[in-house]
Amino acid sequence: MDQLKQRYLALLPDLPRWVETRALLSSARAMVAENATRSGFVIWNADDDLGSVVGEPNPEGVVRAAECVSQILAFPENMEQVRAILGGFQAEPAAVFSAPAQLPPLPLHPCRQMGRHEMARLQHLPTELWDELSDVARSGRPIVAAFDGALPVAFAYVASETEALWDVSIDTIASHRRRGYAAAAVVSLMHLMKQSGKTAVWGALVSNAASNNLARRLGFVEVDTLWVLARSTT
Repeated sequence: MDQLKQRYLALLPDLPRWVETRALLSSARAMVAENATRSGFVIWNADDDLGSVVGEPNPEGVVRAAECVSQILAFPENMEQVRAILGGFQAEPAAVFSAPAQLPPLPLHPCRQMGRHEMARLQHLPTELWDELSDVARSGRPIVAAFDGALPVAFAYVASETEALWDVSIDTIASHRRRGYAAAAVVSLMHLMKQSGKTAVWGALVSNAASNNLARRLGFVEVDTLWVLARSTT
């Protein structure tokens, strides 16, 4: 890891709002550009299609990041400045949740961790979801599936990870949504990650009522807000 990334990792506390940013800083593939005054930086990774702007925006660096990724994170203290730079991006707030101290009980739906070698058998998944899960499996991050009989129908995986925290990502095939499978997969993964001493963080766009409601139903507590700026498709 280069010294610039190491310095900012040391400066950013391991808090829920910084999970994705700290994971980017830990990646050898991520690019970083700081201000001349060291009052802020932007970091991005084209492989993850994600960037983050911390502190005072560096306009040139933000534009460079936007040429490589379609989503950039900003924070309440710099969101307006970042939005002014990225005129072609739509900004939306996201709630950041932290897991409850007491984990929910293990679910009734059967769940288990999926291995990388099992990805080839998931022919029933949409192509985009299969590609995403395959990338996660190749990275070595855990994936837990909830099953309907022998069929894996919902998936929870570690989207980003720091020393003490991990970011929840979930998906369920359309035929099995709103039937408790996503909750089962998430809770199983929470118990698995607790063995490593790591706490779950849940981020959801404010407009995604289903995700916000599920987080609260599982006992997650809203602790922060950030902004997601996404390249407009219109």
